[in-house]
Amino acid sequence: MKNLINIENGFKVAVILLLSMIAFGAQAASVSGNVGYGSDYVFRGQSQTQGDSALSMGLHLDAGKGIYAGVWASEVSYAGSDADRETDMYVGWAGSMGDISLDVGYIDYAYSGDGSLDGSEYFISGSWKDLTVSHNIGNDDFNDYTEVSYNVMDAVDVSYGSWDNVGDNWSVSRSFDLPMGIEGTVAYVDFAAEDGSGLADEDTFVFSVSKSF
Repeated sequence: MKNLINIENGFKVAVILLLSMIAFGAQAASVSGNVGYGSDYVFRGQSQTQGDSALSMGLHLDAGKGIYAGVWASEVSYAGSDADRETDMYVGWAGSMGDISLDVGYIDYAYSGDGSLDGSEYFISGSWKDLTVSHNIGNDDFNDYTEVSYNVMDAVDVSYGSWDNVGDNWSVSRSFDLPMGIEGTVAYVDFAAEDGSGLADEDTFVFSVSKSF
C-alpha cells in the first residue's frame, strides 16, 4: 500500500482544516473520511492507471454554514510519466435556493513525480430533483468541462460530459450496499477522444468499493 498523502500535502491539509475550524467555529465543524479501492481509476472517461486497480482515500471537513474543505488522493500511472499519486485539495460552499441545490468551489490537482500534470479548476454545480448539471472552469492548462447526470428511478445513474479539446464521455453506473457499511459501484464508461487531442478512445467496466467513517 502506497503512502497516498505525503507529509507536505498532509501539512497543507492540516492548515486548511485548522483555519476553517477557527473561522467558522470548531463546535460546528465535523470531519469525515473515506477509503476506496477500484478495478480502475477513471476520470472523465479516461483511465488514470493504464487499466490497473487503484487505492484512494480522503478527508472532508464540514465547517458549518455550507462551507467545506478537504483532500482526496489516489494512485495513478501514466505512460511516459513518473507520476504515481494524484492529490486533490478543495474548498467550497453548498446550499440550496428553493428546490435547487447549489455547490461552488475550487479544486487543486497535484501529481507527485510529474508537476507538469498539475492544474486547478473553479466549479459550479446545480441539482433539481434527479438532474445535476455542473461546469468546471479550467486553470493552469486545464480546459473547461461540463457534465450532465441523471438518476433514473433510483436504479442507475447516467451521465454525459464534455471536456474542451480533450473529448466526450458517458457512463452508466449503479451503487449498492455491501456488509460492514461498505458501498459497491459497478459502471460502464465510454470515452471518445477529440480529433487532434492525441488521445485514444476508451471504454471499460469498473467495479469499486468504498468505506466512509
